[in-house]
Amino acid sequence: DVVQFPFPTPPHQGQIDGAVKLLANIGCVDLSGIEESGGDGSITRLGTAVSKLPLGVRYGKMLLVSAQAGILDYGILMVAVLSEASPFQQGPQEESKVERKDDDESLDEIDKNAAEQLEKENKKNKKKKWMHKGGDVLAGMLASGAYTYAGKGAGGASEKMACREFCEKNGLNFVVMERIQKIRIHLAKLAKTRLGNAEGIAAKTGGIINTMPPPNRFQEKLLMQAIASGLLDNVALLAPPGSITGEHPYSLRSAYLNSSSLISEPLFVDKASAVYSRDSRRLPEWICYDSIVRKTAKDGSSITTLKNITPIEPAWLGPLAQGSRLLSVGAPLSSPLPSYDPSTDAVMCSALTKFGAQGWEIPPVQVEMYEALQSAESKQNSQFMIDDSFRWFARFLLEGKVLKDLKDLPGMLNDEPAIITRKAPVGKVAVLVSALSKAGVDSARALRKHWAENDSKFLFKLLKSWTKSEYASAVKKLWMDTVKKSIKQHKMTEK
Repeated sequence: DVVQFPFPTPPHQGQIDGAVKLLANIGCVDLSGIEESGGDGSITRLGTAVSKLPLGVRYGKMLLVSAQAGILDYGILMVAVLSEASPFQQGPQEESKVERKDDDESLDEIDKNAAEQLEKENKKNKKKKWMHKGGDVLAGMLASGAYTYAGKGAGGASEKMACREFCEKNGLNFVVMERIQKIRIHLAKLAKTRLGNAEGIAAKTGGIINTMPPPNRFQEKLLMQAIASGLLDNVALLAPPGSITGEHPYSLRSAYLNSSSLISEPLFVDKASAVYSRDSRRLPEWICYDSIVRKTAKDGSSITTLKNITPIEPAWLGPLAQGSRLLSVGAPLSSPLPSYDPSTDAVMCSALTKFGAQGWEIPPVQVEMYEALQSAESKQNSQFMIDDSFRWFARFLLEGKVLKDLKDLPGMLNDEPAIITRKAPVGKVAVLVSALSKAGVDSARALRKHWAENDSKFLFKLLKSWTKSEYASAVKKLWMDTVKKSIKQHKMTEK
């Protein structure tokens, strides 16, 4: 309970609430038990891992996700870029200017216009050089990687001079680039001490690669997902026509809606963004962003713009937001069909999935069927029965998908196991599903445990009505060998 912590100078309650909300939004704190136990929720496994990194929680999660994806070296550069101002915003000392003289030798008006037009074109070309479809952060990474290569790790004045010259030629802010480089070096050292088991140069040596190539397309997608994982509460959707009411001084075709109920005003892509386009049809439908900036135009009207934008796919949000309170999972869906996942040892199904306070529907996530059937929505849904997780487990068991030793069983059966999930009134199906349901068995682990601790002949008698007569002895041997092996495996696991 943060409120009870003996701070020398206690923070305002609003600050505490905001911090807890952020932690819950990105999955570091679970608030589901607050009503029963009070306090500020319980820290999750992700939260424990993030707490071991001396970084902001957003950046800590991004770094962990990058490490898990095997792209920690790129993740370090990504966090370094996010930690600083845009490197594409030039300072006064770096802005190229057209020299003008006020004496008789000054350029005539035509030459002046030509020079100014040339300067604009140069700036435009420099900006285009670093544009990236993956958004502002990946554009910054591209520039930062090139900056590091320009210095080539020479060290001292020669490296600084080479990097400064590189920035001047390529429209980059040298001061910002220098700070990004320092943060990157610091994070690499941190990676060695805190993430030493991860892949990459930083985790092994505590250093950076001066010649690190740009990420490939697959790595770019992983980086974009890592960025989104830390900005789950900063997701926006291109506003559907008619979804924003009232009068506004700007075209709403390019406006975005925020996933948070606290921000109702239309949001716009900043003109300096890598994803900006005058044509709303070319804007990404889903984005995440780092910050909001409210600007006032010359006519006095205000506009709210988004900074550090990354395009995202809605299908990413379900997996990335697991454990976040922003994700709402409802009743199971009839399509696609449930499946057995050996990695989780569970019957999995797709479930109606919504994201954010606005309840935006996103591609369904895969969840354990038993858990999904306990929801209120499922109990009101006539498509499913409360024992369907056991029904599907029975099918997968007889299909040889649960226990590999039973892979030859389907060919010895007198009916296809698929009849179990057709919900037709078949006696042997009802008996089998009822037995599994009463024993609470809908996973391989539960089945092995039941055989080992309760009844080694569980389901054996029921198997007779499913077996072709000519395979009776073969099925009996196959089944008994499988049971013995499963019991042995259970006992070894429990030691």
